[in-house]
Amino acid sequence: MVVVGRKTDRNSGGLLYRLIFLNQNNFDVSMLVTLDYQSREMELRHLRYFVAVAEELSFRKAAQRLNISRPALSKQVKDLEEEISVKLLDRDTVSVSLTKAGELFLEDSQELLIHAERAIERATQAQSGHRGKLKIGSVGIIATDFLPKTLKIFHQKYPGVEVAFVEMLPGEQLDALTKGRIDIGFAYGNEILNITSLRSLCVVHSIYGIAISRQHPLADRKGISLMEIRAETLLCLGEDGRSNHRETISQFYTEEGIRPSKVRQVDGFDSMVTLIAADQGISLLPHVLDLATQNVVIIPITAPKANLDFHMWAVWQRHLPSHHIKHFVQLLEDRAQGREVEPSITVVS
Repeated sequence: MVVVGRKTDRNSGGLLYRLIFLNQNNFDVSMLVTLDYQSREMELRHLRYFVAVAEELSFRKAAQRLNISRPALSKQVKDLEEEISVKLLDRDTVSVSLTKAGELFLEDSQELLIHAERAIERATQAQSGHRGKLKIGSVGIIATDFLPKTLKIFHQKYPGVEVAFVEMLPGEQLDALTKGRIDIGFAYGNEILNITSLRSLCVVHSIYGIAISRQHPLADRKGISLMEIRAETLLCLGEDGRSNHRETISQFYTEEGIRPSKVRQVDGFDSMVTLIAADQGISLLPHVLDLATQNVVIIPITAPKANLDFHMWAVWQRHLPSHHIKHFVQLLEDRAQGREVEPSITVVS
């Protein structure tokens, strides 16, 4: 268990955080970390370096992420361990892993960095007004209809706010929100409504259909049942164990009492569309996507038992909304309420 206490250092004016946790020998380890500009001991950069290594579990990947050399990063992390007299990482020539103390220290370090970043952001906003940075998780072409137009209006109203898009899969965005790596993310399905720590807004509502190539024998049909495509290779987005797309499709098949003969997971949307166009498989995608220029058509599904609704939600932290988030979400909400007809998203190759 980690206990974090804080108080003001009267001598330096800095903020002291006391971290108490158990080391590998089950002895209480207690220390004071002074976070002020005059401190020559632990600094915020040490925490950033450690968090990067802990999240990547690789000095090479962490060094690339931080844009510093690997030896310099290794030395900084080693200095941190020596400064607090606690071993945070187990490392050898091929792998890096967190010690028990390292796992606990990571949680508090992430929290401290988030609070520090938000403190700086609030101070900047207070001094300069509508200035700052808004980090949004990227979701690709599914957002082509509403996101560019919303971003244009946002820039017109708040030109001093820099909007940065962070490339990541939808399944990674909830974790990125929690860690403060993005401010607004996007998620599929209705399960997001059960996460009380997040607020959400539906930005896309559509119906799933069967995506097949134009040359497929069933391409001219007005409707296709899942039974008719049971022998086809079913393509799903995402990696093993973290594919919301596969879970959704599996639920459709289960509700219809059908089991696909072969399922193949594909890392990227573009790769999946290419495979479909080449008759290497089929998939289930929302009708809001227009893939005609990619030689792919989406046919309605005749599945009376399955709920084929598709929802995509904008999501953000309930208890940490900045003015930037509120302003951007308000524009998304205004557009969602004003939409009367579902638009199509045309993909141009």
